[in-house]
Amino acid sequence: MKNMKYKVLAADDEFWSRENIRNLIPWEEYSLEFLEPACDGEEVIERIAEEKPDIILTDINMPFLSGLELLQRLQNEYPEIITIAISGYDDFDKVKGVFVSGGLDYLLKPVGKEEMVKVLTKALGLLEERENTKKQDETSKLQKHKLSSFLEDSEYSALLSGKLYGQSASQTHVSSTNTFSEVATLMVKFYNITEIAEQFEHDNLQMSWNIKSRLRELTGLEENAIIFNNSNKMSEFLIVKTADAKEFRALAENILKEFPLEEYGPVSVVLHEQTSSLDDIGTVYRELISTLITRPFNREHSILSCPEEKTGELPRNSETQMVGKSAPAHMETELYHLLTTGQKAEAEKLIFKTCNFRQCDDGNWTYLDVKQYAGRITGILYRYVQEKCPELTAQAEEAMDNIDYYMKCLDAPSVMASLRILLDSLWENNPDKNSTDSAGSQVEQIRQYILTSYHENITLTALAAAYHMDASYLSRMFSQTYGETIIACLTRVRMEQAIRLMEDEEKKLETISFLVGYDDYNYFSRVFRKKVGVSPREYRNNMYK
Repeated sequence: MKNMKYKVLAADDEFWSRENIRNLIPWEEYSLEFLEPACDGEEVIERIAEEKPDIILTDINMPFLSGLELLQRLQNEYPEIITIAISGYDDFDKVKGVFVSGGLDYLLKPVGKEEMVKVLTKALGLLEERENTKKQDETSKLQKHKLSSFLEDSEYSALLSGKLYGQSASQTHVSSTNTFSEVATLMVKFYNITEIAEQFEHDNLQMSWNIKSRLRELTGLEENAIIFNNSNKMSEFLIVKTADAKEFRALAENILKEFPLEEYGPVSVVLHEQTSSLDDIGTVYRELISTLITRPFNREHSILSCPEEKTGELPRNSETQMVGKSAPAHMETELYHLLTTGQKAEAEKLIFKTCNFRQCDDGNWTYLDVKQYAGRITGILYRYVQEKCPELTAQAEEAMDNIDYYMKCLDAPSVMASLRILLDSLWENNPDKNSTDSAGSQVEQIRQYILTSYHENITLTALAAAYHMDASYLSRMFSQTYGETIIACLTRVRMEQAIRLMEDEEKKLETISFLVGYDDYNYFSRVFRKKVGVSPREYRNNMYK
């Protein structure tokens, strides 16, 4: 059944008149839902609040509350409702009264199909015009909010930078610094920022505004709270407010619930104890970052606290000292020798096994551990390329960019896959391996994979790693080839499959959600409504009407 866009409520005290209106035209063909007619004006008033009609057709001569009296009340109380009067008498005073009372038009009984269609066309045109104006106003308002939010981000980020580069807070334009004292700071760090941005069609401003709005709601919309996106790092959001440790811990837990792992990837929340004032935010920020890089290198949510005692050293444990950082000092020399002598197996053993790098995401490696170790490896590989096979320089730089990207995403398998790709290229000595033609073929393979494996946990990062492609490059190639992003394609396929599965009345909606790749039914419902226009339950109900 076609989804109805607007509702029509007719009122007449005569049964035959009500039925004549009901059967006059196929209302659904005009995207109109014809509500059960009312017997008088008082019934209309009683039903408006619940049924919310957009158009009211009313007879002029009715008991209790006449048509003209009804029109007057509607004009005063519900001016947004379009009203059309119907009468069996061509009375000038009544016609005049209709228009004075805000009526759109005046029809004589018996009403013909052509006349009804004509006046409804006028009414629908007015409704569409109102809706477009409302959308434009909302868009304009939203853009103003976004711009204001962006300027706020820039302002507070300037304070961060000012402190970091030795400037005083008085040199910034943040007017509210003196109104805050004894504040605590919380930093929210997102790692899958490329995939998150893709959900917003690469509109970073929209993404930032959306996340900030949700964070603001979680804080209780308090006036003594500052929430801003670090404009120098779009993946970082800071919350500054007066709060005790217990309250801030609860807020951190709520934030991680608000941004589920399966949708947003890993998120870190770093808590900082209370400081004297907002003027210390620059120093606080450096301490937050120092703590952040000590988080376990895995794709899980995490809550971290800045050390109470600032010793100037990063916290370590005995296990982290036994892995990447404890790799022998002569590792670079040994690896270079293995490369120059063509000992591929031994080189891979040194990189991945000797220092147990295969388990870098098991919780014992910190972000800093992995970064330092990967830096040592890529450094010597790049040196080898420049000295022995400079024709592979561009390919090596691409692989190193990929490693850096996957590091930021906490994606250990992809980091190691990129290292292996770089090693393989050295043995093969084939700079033309990743040609545009092969990339196009891979993109088509990815599309086919989405069409057949939509129920699996598919992410841009995982696809890029599986097909040995840079995530940003893959996203761009896919969009250019098929006219939609990977996320948009995956979502569309999932929704199409969900609609197909709904044809089976025996299948529960929760089951359908799981079958098309969503473990969380509430999230599936939100996505479905966004793409289809109605909830899954509403859509299914319409299917069987």
